[in-house]
Amino acid sequence: MEKVVDFLRRANDATDALDWDQDLIELRILDSLAFVEFLVLLEEVTGAPVDPGTIDVENFRTLNRIHAMIGGAGRDR
Repeated sequence: MEKVVDFLRRANDATDALDWDQDLIELRILDSLAFVEFLVLLEEVTGAPVDPGTIDVENFRTLNRIHAMIGGAGRDR
């Protein structure tokens, strides 16, 4: 998860810690421009391809949901 958090912080020039329950999409931390690159990162982190046909945007709303979606691998808040 460290790579995921680092990506989101860099994509938004954020210096503060991200709240694991804040809505990343609503706050535009994860926007449409960064989403494709973010999916590539998730494939790298999980070692499995992401099927675009099965993407549910709700799974990307919070760090907690992303963490649950990728199976809890590497939980390091």
